[in-house]
Amino acid sequence: MYSFACQITQHKWAWPFMQPVDVKGLGLHDYYEVIDKPMDFSTIKNQMEAKDGTGYKNVREICADVRLVFKNAMAYNNERDDIHVMAKTLLAKFEEKWLQLLPKVIEEETRRKVEEAEAQSDIQLAQEAAKTKMARDVSNELCEIDMHLEELREMVVQKCRFVSYSKLNNIIFRLHLS
Repeated sequence: MYSFACQITQHKWAWPFMQPVDVKGLGLHDYYEVIDKPMDFSTIKNQMEAKDGTGYKNVREICADVRLVFKNAMAYNNERDDIHVMAKTLLAKFEEKWLQLLPKVIEEETRRKVEEAEAQSDIQLAQEAAKTKMARDVSNELCEIDMHLEELREMVVQKCRFVSYSKLNNIIFRLHLS
């Protein structure tokens, strides 16, 4: 997309769109009443090169801003003005190039969606494996506790066999008091 954008910006009619519109310098007092979101190629370039996470997320965002550059110029300038004609011509050239690039864009978007789905599936499998391991570990610990309880029960049964009935009642009585 970068080389694609360079082709448009190197056109002989691209110069008016390279920098933000100098609203004050050109005395365009109503510019912001007509144009909601100003756009130019230097802003697009900065967004494309942004490293801080504020840049474009995909090619379609770049495409939308390139269109906005030309649509703003056509919206603000009269149909007979050179800027309007230049913008309309460059927009047509851009759309022609975009149609040539679109199949590759769709292919790349599809590839990314597949990769994202695979990554999500891998994460889910890892989470399920971790939960399965945890359940197995807990089950093993419970089995060990059951074994220890059974050993303790057998010890109590062995020791209690030799206790007389009166001693057993005495033990039970003391347990109730405490």
